[in-house]
Amino acid sequence: MAMFRALDRGDIKTMWIQVTNPFVSMPNLNRYRAGAEKDDRFIVVSEVYPTPTAEVADVVLPSAMWIEREGMFGNSERRTQHWRQMVAPPANCLPDDWQIIEVAKRMGYGQLFPYDRETYVKEMYEEYRQFTLGTGKDVAAYEDLLGTRGLRWPVVNGKETQWRYVEGSDPYVKAGEGIKFYKNKADDERAVVWYRPYEPPPEMPDAQYPFWLNTGRILEHWHTGSMTRRLPALHRAAPRAYVEIHPDDARSLGIQDGDPVKLTSRRGTLTLPYNTHGKGKVSKGTVFVAFFDEAKLINQLTLDAYCPISAEPDYKRCAVQVERAPRSA
Repeated sequence: MAMFRALDRGDIKTMWIQVTNPFVSMPNLNRYRAGAEKDDRFIVVSEVYPTPTAEVADVVLPSAMWIEREGMFGNSERRTQHWRQMVAPPANCLPDDWQIIEVAKRMGYGQLFPYDRETYVKEMYEEYRQFTLGTGKDVAAYEDLLGTRGLRWPVVNGKETQWRYVEGSDPYVKAGEGIKFYKNKADDERAVVWYRPYEPPPEMPDAQYPFWLNTGRILEHWHTGSMTRRLPALHRAAPRAYVEIHPDDARSLGIQDGDPVKLTSRRGTLTLPYNTHGKGKVSKGTVFVAFFDEAKLINQLTLDAYCPISAEPDYKRCAVQVERAPRSA
């Protein structure tokens, strides 16, 4: 958020965007798209598909997709997994990391990336791995990952850790120590819980904007839908975004299934159909819209206030008006 605000102000003039689609996913979207389109801004986008973010770009660099490159994945169970290249990318399409390396060379920083094009994934990963060894976050060696479905760190002597901080499972917990949160201070190895005072939302429902708007995902589509919307079966299942409303609220507003519903916040307005399929269950006083549909950009309405600790914007709650729109809408 800080970077996009700086881009809007002009403190940042150039931005290179990879593996994300911010001009669909950013909150208070109109502000930041307008900022990126100012005359003295220069936007580079590494992309596979035409997206609203690519539309804003001054330069689009064609990228290799996940099946077209080798790499590593990490997930929330601490598992590091090697991914083999399955097919060659189209001509002139490069992995995002190699694009960065090539640009770094042209900027005079090539000595920081002394990798061979054919083996750079292994070389770069093993360089990164050195910073994890001995820290309790030791990731597996490249060679150890090739024949497995992934290994959970810390990995010591080729053996993964199923349960972290637990004696007999975690090699950093010695015999007799039971459960030991060794990443804490040496004199206090208990779990750390941070207590913080309650901070009220920056925006609350009121007489003018009486409903909460919540955004998120649906089963059929992932994030901004740049891949999933291009799969015919998923597109047929959910071709466009819709609004979910609690049935009692819909009745009080005179809204029926399929009716167009106009949502208005302090930042924008969007009209979507009301869907009563029942897959989602919203609370009274709340409406929900998924953000996968680039033709119905719900993030034009959302709030770009963000937490000063996590830097996470407040996607999940902003105040809106809800009204039935004319059928022609």
